[in-house]
Amino acid sequence: MPLIIRRFLIILAVCLTLNGCAGITYHAQPPQISINNIQLVDAQLLEQRYELTLRVQNTNDFPFFIKGLSYQLDINGSKFAHGVSKQSLDILPYEEKLLTVSLVSNTLGIINQLQALSKTNDALHFRLKGNVSHGAYNLTTSLYNLPFEKEGTLKLSTLLNK
Repeated sequence: MPLIIRRFLIILAVCLTLNGCAGITYHAQPPQISINNIQLVDAQLLEQRYELTLRVQNTNDFPFFIKGLSYQLDINGSKFAHGVSKQSLDILPYEEKLLTVSLVSNTLGIINQLQALSKTNDALHFRLKGNVSHGAYNLTTSLYNLPFEKEGTLKLSTLLNK
């Protein structure tokens, strides 16, 4: 076979292979993550530790394998607490599970929140944001990172009147 035809066939094979790989993309939607409960576990002079229960919902039509997550809780626009977790969680399609993680804040963050609360009409605006690391079921390492975010408002007067 002439050299020019052989080179043409090699280039054609490489182009077809690359074109086939271009169709393999990952289209996972981040899980819906919301706050289910928050509870003070330990309070020191400079740091407070909370137990945060998250509701994790898989909105994909395939299993979602969480390998870990990082998160931050903002209240009224300022950083309140943060945390990381290396807990694994396997969620089937259209399923939800509860995940309990730790959350750490400092005393300065609580003082800022109390000052902000005294200036508002008792409404707390919160935002939970972070990243979920996930991958394949039998791999211990994560393959992808997806960001998540959940916002809401909590009226304290409604809670206290019940």
